[in-house]
Amino acid sequence: MTRPLAALLAAVVSVSSVAFAQDAGVDTCDDLPLQRPQETFPADRAPSVSIDAPLRIRYTPGYFGPTGPGGDPTRLLEVRRCTRSACDFFACDDTAEFVPGRVQVLGDELVYFPDAGWETAATYTGIARGRDDDLTFSFCTGSSSDDLPPVLGEIDEIRTDPIEPRCDAPDGGYRVGVFFRPATDSGPPGSIEYLLFQTRGADVDAPILRDRVRNYAGEQITMAFVLPPDEAGSPICVRVAAVDGVGNLDFSDLRDGQEECLDPVQGNFFYGLCSATAPGSGGASPLVGLVALGLLGALRIRRRR
Repeated sequence: MTRPLAALLAAVVSVSSVAFAQDAGVDTCDDLPLQRPQETFPADRAPSVSIDAPLRIRYTPGYFGPTGPGGDPTRLLEVRRCTRSACDFFACDDTAEFVPGRVQVLGDELVYFPDAGWETAATYTGIARGRDDDLTFSFCTGSSSDDLPPVLGEIDEIRTDPIEPRCDAPDGGYRVGVFFRPATDSGPPGSIEYLLFQTRGADVDAPILRDRVRNYAGEQITMAFVLPPDEAGSPICVRVAAVDGVGNLDFSDLRDGQEECLDPVQGNFFYGLCSATAPGSGGASPLVGLVALGLLGALRIRRRR
């Protein structure tokens, strides 16, 4: 197993166990999500997938936890290779060949490795099963592996807006929005995922995962989280990590050597507050060190309740 891939799998375990804040509200606090697979990496119908990328199926949070439906992972996932065309999603039929492989549960995900690896310029299709619904998917492989990390620039803007109490924020608080341009990568763009960390704030002594989104087409990526009122009394700093389909990682560039910071209430920027040399600031060196360690199995990503 390559080092970036091992890093990705360790990150999946660490990140999936975190109940980070969601920006989107729900209709009622009693609504329960369907227990099912939600998305795939690589994305459905992704072209030119790296031949060294694992197949990851993300399920509803807690699906494989103590109170979730779980299930035998070998019975939840089926992968087949289409035999009629190099890359034609409509050419797959009952003649598609079953692809044997290893599947394991890591956090809220099934991670699958074909026994013989992915073939080049081939079309694959599959189905992931869940208690309440199933998910079908297809993708086409390219001809190369992904050896380079994605390239992520600076955060363009962070801003806050007060919010009224609602189901996912019963005490109200502040919506923190983070905006930046998409990363570039040698692998398929749809396999990139962004992780938003808060690195400084009230009682923050280790990076806190606040949001995660997969890459999408557009000129700007938006990430957000809700900061409770009792955590809005001091400046906060944030940083974004981009992870590609095989686990290669890059961080958002620093602006003038500092992370992006602001006062949640006032909304003004405090670049100097997140110096890497300030105790407890969660600056560049501590964040890089913590995340690098965690991606190898020891990252401390905590959410203060």
